[in-house]
Amino acid sequence: MAASLPPPSPPLPLLLFFVFAVASSFAVVVHSHRDAPSPAAGSLIASTCNRTLYYDVCVASLSSRPRSRRADLQELAAIALEFSLAHAKATVALAKNLSRRRDASGGEGHTYAAWCLRDCVEEYKEAVDVLRQSSAALRRGSYYDVNDLVSSAMTYSDTCESAYADKPGLQSPFAERSQYFFKLCSVAIAIANLLP
Repeated sequence: MAASLPPPSPPLPLLLFFVFAVASSFAVVVHSHRDAPSPAAGSLIASTCNRTLYYDVCVASLSSRPRSRRADLQELAAIALEFSLAHAKATVALAKNLSRRRDASGGEGHTYAAWCLRDCVEEYKEAVDVLRQSSAALRRGSYYDVNDLVSSAMTYSDTCESAYADKPGLQSPFAERSQYFFKLCSVAIAIANLLP
């Protein structure tokens, strides 16, 4: 009786390819579902936010609005703009409050820091105005205008920060807010750029 031979083993490159393909598929599935708010909303929000520079900011802001669960891409862009606008309005209120407190605390209204506060109030008011215009442009379908206007809002915020940077040792009370505002605006632009 002849000895039977063991079945031939698959070639090593084919085996490695199979292992790599299975592992890659698993990694893609895990990555695409990170932080998804819900199965229904998560798909469009996650895929949209994956196309932005600030995934976590995007997911957190969009998924915090209940209407995002039923939203299309244009509505997600509108929500992103709403967040940018609300943040700019809150920064105006904060800057006004800080300016009033500085004026009330000793009449240092002529110092460079006080000037910076007043400048930031004006810069963020301009940002609020252009963000309102960008929301109107989005409703009209003028996506290029949305990009241009939101970029202008980012510039106004940057101008506020630049005034503080011009004076060595002077710290902006808005540095973190301005960084977050930049991220919110970046998300809004990225989503608007996905629209046809």
